[in-house]
Amino acid sequence: MSTGDVLAIVAATVVTILVVVLAVVLVALTRTLRDLRATLAILETDALALLDDARASVGEAATEIDRVERLVLSGERLDDTKRAIATPVVKAMAFGTGVSRAAKRLRDGESPRPARAVQKRRRSAS
Repeated sequence: MSTGDVLAIVAATVVTILVVVLAVVLVALTRTLRDLRATLAILETDALALLDDARASVGEAATEIDRVERLVLSGERLDDTKRAIATPVVKAMAFGTGVSRAAKRLRDGESPRPARAVQKRRRSAS
């Protein structure tokens, strides 16, 4: 056996070892890719389910926002109605109170007081 034959055997052995190592690496890479595909399929399923849930939640939130908006508008209309009704009622009650006080004073024989004297008395009492 010559030196060239020994070098050829060593080179063939090194190439064989490299081919075996590459085959092992390719098998491991193939397994990893299969696992990655399976994980991606699970992720896709979960993501689609999550998106469906989010879509349903957004729809429910939009419905609730519409309901709250209707409630606020109803409250504003009720407030406007209350103000429209309350102002004349308050004026009528104040007029009635004033008339009853004046009638009581007239019955008791007191002279009616001017409005300014009543206002000054209220300010000094406060």
